[in-house]
Amino acid sequence: MKPRAAWSVLAKKAKEKCDEAFVELKKARDRVTQLEQSRERMQLLLADYVVRSKEAESRPHSMAETLNFRGFMQQLQSLISRVNVDLMEAQHAVEVKRLALKAAEQKRIQMDTLVEQDLKAVRDYHRKREQKEMDAAGITLYNLKH
Repeated sequence: MKPRAAWSVLAKKAKEKCDEAFVELKKARDRVTQLEQSRERMQLLLADYVVRSKEAESRPHSMAETLNFRGFMQQLQSLISRVNVDLMEAQHAVEVKRLALKAAEQKRIQMDTLVEQDLKAVRDYHRKREQKEMDAAGITLYNLKH
């Protein structure tokens, strides 16, 4: 009796699925990090423009300059809002990928367990067969002596 090749093939496929799920999760986490950094840069830029706007208000300035500051700050706020939406979507994607990895890991563990059970069954079969052969040889030897 030999171990079944199907279990090891299925275990290998399950391992590959785990590796793929892990890579996808890493990509999703990297996307979240990238979006967080982008949002932080935009918030710093917005804070800088708020300070510049207040400085401009303290000195004589044109209406166009005031409108430019406000327009740019509104665009930054709009971009920050968009990044926040993208960030929420990316965080949701991370959770989905994390659950996919968990499911893949469970499947891999299941396949590894089946491989181990099959190997144990093969070892038990050979051990029992050897024991029967030993018992048969012992009975034959006993019968020859008597």
